[in-house]
Amino acid sequence: MLYQEPSEENPIFLPTDSIWDWLLAKTFVRSAEFHEHELNVHLLRTHLLAEVFSLATMRNLPSAHPLFKLLMPHTRYTFQINIMARNLWISEDGIFKKYTAIGRDDAVNDFLPHSISTLTYSSLCLPDNIKERGLEKIPNYYYRDDGLKLWDIINQFVNGTLKCYYKTDDDVKEDPELQNWIREIFEYGFLKKESSGIPSSFSKVEEVIKFVTMVIFTVSAQHAVVNNGQFGFGGWMPNLPTSLRLPPPKKKGESTEKTFFETLPDVTTTIHGLAVLYLLSKKSSDHCALGVFTEDLFGDADVLQHISEFQQDLRKRDLEVNIRNRDLPLPYDYLKPANVDNSVSL
Repeated sequence: MLYQEPSEENPIFLPTDSIWDWLLAKTFVRSAEFHEHELNVHLLRTHLLAEVFSLATMRNLPSAHPLFKLLMPHTRYTFQINIMARNLWISEDGIFKKYTAIGRDDAVNDFLPHSISTLTYSSLCLPDNIKERGLEKIPNYYYRDDGLKLWDIINQFVNGTLKCYYKTDDDVKEDPELQNWIREIFEYGFLKKESSGIPSSFSKVEEVIKFVTMVIFTVSAQHAVVNNGQFGFGGWMPNLPTSLRLPPPKKKGESTEKTFFETLPDVTTTIHGLAVLYLLSKKSSDHCALGVFTEDLFGDADVLQHISEFQQDLRKRDLEVNIRNRDLPLPYDYLKPANVDNSVSL
């Protein structure tokens, strides 16, 4: 393994080292990033959370409940795709077991609980997350810029819709179905961990609005941004290798072109890894973009007006992203609303 503390058998590799030492060190970091991204950022923080939110919605909210109507489009295909992920991706004979470095010795099940321990409410709310990490002023950070725009558009829609039904904080406190919904998410999704910051109950309208904004953003925009670009970044295998065949070097100056290529995964492993990334990044044949509602679940005129404004805001944002991307050598369109699914469906 590569460690942060230097020792006799663990040198800290630097750009000033030989080209093969430095390239090999970067490749090990990128392989670690593959596992962190797929299991924590992608699987846990979008797919599995989407399942938690969807299941709590189905179990606790009747079909006439406004929150049920608001969230239903954001549950589309979530259970199906997660069952497929369990069977094909992280099962005993799945892709992770056969073709990734973490697949042996039940390491996936060791990794995920550690990832859950880092899961906090603020890390799921993009404005809070950006502030906590001190990323407000970094230039050309399009995930932040596009993500915050989408967060605000979703938040405005959720605010307008829910305030049609929750006029006062007492309306929130006195809704047992809403309280059961958030309680189940806290207990079963976040394992009753108060340190996560996830509420176990709601007492104010604004608390509901923020949480529902986070739910919709997570299953739509956040999933799109961590899923849709995977082949773009990992299609060149050394940038995101699923496994490596040799351990990290213990001394500087011993790496060569030969040891570098011997370290990279074999052809079979590479092909399976790239195939998965390609399929995950490919737009679905029945892609349902954010703001496209295939069923008319609401009948209230005020809510229908908010839906229309939401769709207009998304179309406007599409145009803004197109104009911005004209001047970029590498367009960033992962958070262009037309490319964002309503739900975790792939």
